[in-house]
Formats: sequence, structure tokens, C-alpha cells
Amino acid sequence: MERANYRTDLSEQQFERINKYLPLASKTGRPRKYELREILSAIFYLVHSGCQWRALPHDFPPWASVYYYFRKWKEDETWFLVHQALHQELREAQGKNASPSAAMIDSQSVKTSQMAETQGFDGNKKIKGRKRHTVVDTLGIPLVVKVHDANLSDGKQSIDIFQTLFFWFISIKMVWADAAYRGKLADYLWCAFQCKLEIAPTLKTKGFQLVPKRWIVERTFGWFQWSRRLNIDYERQAHFSEVMVYLVSIKIMLNRFQ
Repeated sequence: MERANYRTDLSEQQFERINKYLPLASKTGRPRKYELREILSAIFYLVHSGCQWRALPHDFPPWASVYYYFRKWKEDETWFLVHQALHQELREAQGKNASPSAAMIDSQSVKTSQMAETQGFDGNKKIKGRKRHTVVDTLGIPLVVKVHDANLSDGKQSIDIFQTLFFWFISIKMVWADAAYRGKLADYLWCAFQCKLEIAPTLKTKGFQLVPKRWIVERTFGWFQWSRRLNIDYERQAHFSEVMVYLVSIKIMLNRFQ
């Protein structure tokens, strides 16, 4: 008897698109006990609904099997590599170069659960938790995500994320950011990567104002809120939080191909 469909289930076309980037069967040669499409649908269900691993509906494969694949592909960076491959494919499908030439950077402070091993207090946002430091392209798709304690400054932490960014995307020649990235960062980016940094002007008017280019990364943070697993950082370790962001982004891209 087939199970009822969930809105987060992968369609046949979506599964075919992502499956070609996933590792083959285990080296032991044993066939998989559960269909890979069901495993992936269970993972995307968890990310969207925000439930616990042990609270996955019983019509999915056992939670331990689902978690096994999630953790295995986190350890060997499969999720990140799948994300990068889908991102290139999506850009080409929308008439853009596979590698972006411009990006936006910002951070989002979120509360953490009591399970978090580390956390900090963001005095500006008045939030005790972590920051999701994110660089996106002009489509709003994350290029690199770095999660760290909320008390660490954006400017200093951006060096690490930019080093990762230009390892994968040397084609980027322009980055837009807000005032938190003022200082020596512009000189660093130009000297190290021949990339320009443009700081958005500080708006003096009250109320919501649309800042050119910078609104794209803010919209991406808005997309995150549609997945309950990202409303609060429930992960014990920060690098698990990064994988959750990539999973949300993977599902967003798969939906865009529809």
C-alpha cells in the first residue's frame, strides 16, 4: 500500500535531477534496503516541518536509516557538492553563466536550542544564539554558508567565509555588503582576489527601505523562515546547522526547475 503524499516529497523529475549527483551504492555491494527517493523525501520533510529525527512519520523509512544517510553525506561533503552542482545547473537554465560574477554577503542571528554546544549574544539584535553568515548570488541562492557564535563580529568572520568563497568561485569580481563590513576588508578583497567591495549607504529615513542589491540576501533569509528547522538553530554543532541551510537551498532549487 502506497503512503500518502507530503508536500515536501520529491517528484520523479526532482529525484532524477538530484540522484545523478549522489554517491553510488555502498562499497560492500549490498543493495539498499530502502528507496533513496524515500530517504531524501524524509530528510526534506524533517527540514521543512522542523520535527525531531525520532518523530519522522512511520510511513517513511526508520529514522535511524534516514539519519545515517544525512550524517554520512554530511561527513563526506556530498550535500555541499550536490548543492554546487544544482546551482550551476540552475544558473545555466536561467540563461546565466555557471559561475557567478557578483555576490551579496550578510548574517542572520538566530536563537539556539539548549542542545547547542556553543552560542553567543548578539548585542545589536539582542539574540543569544548563532549567526548564519551567508553569501548569495544574484538569484538569491547561497554560495557559501558559515555558522558561528552570534557574538563574533561580521567583519572579522567574513575573512574565513571569503577564503572559502573564492576557493569555489574565483569568478566573483563584485560583492555588496552593509556597514558592518567597513574597514580593511575592501583592501583585503582587492589585493587577495581582485574583487571590489561596495558598502550599501546607511539610510536615514524611518521605516522599510529597499536597498539596491542588498535586498537579495535579505529575501534569502526570508526564504529560510519557511522551513521550521531553520526558525531556531536546533543543531548541537554549528557545521550541522550549515548542512541544514544547504538542504533548504537544494529544495528551493529543485522547486525552481519545475
